[in-house]
Amino acid sequence: MANTKEEKPRKPKPKKTNKRRFRVNKKLDGNIGTIFIGYEDPFMYFPDIMSYLDREEIKEVKLKARGKSISNAVNVSEQFKNRFKKDIETVVKNVEIGTENVPKKDKKGTFRMSFIEITLVADKKEEKAD
Repeated sequence: MANTKEEKPRKPKPKKTNKRRFRVNKKLDGNIGTIFIGYEDPFMYFPDIMSYLDREEIKEVKLKARGKSISNAVNVSEQFKNRFKKDIETVVKNVEIGTENVPKKDKKGTFRMSFIEITLVADKKEEKAD
């Protein structure tokens, strides 16, 4: 039996890489920068926090997280504060915790979810000239 079916040439599949595309979800509201914390590594958020605190028009940065990401938000704020002491002296101005109603994915009703909002402020100490 001869195989009479012709095969189409196959295109080579692109190689899969473990590199994940990641974009920090953030917004700017007046003189307050807000960064939404998710499951990503804390180091992913540091450049955005640094750029917000370096800008003159931004007075404070708020880190917001909900649910299981709350512990990651605490890690991000503490690691940033401790790792960049020499570059930017940051202070935790306020921590707000609570519960909010979040719409369900099927858009039929809401459910309650815990949240945290950590406010970081750059402590700009003016150096005294001797």
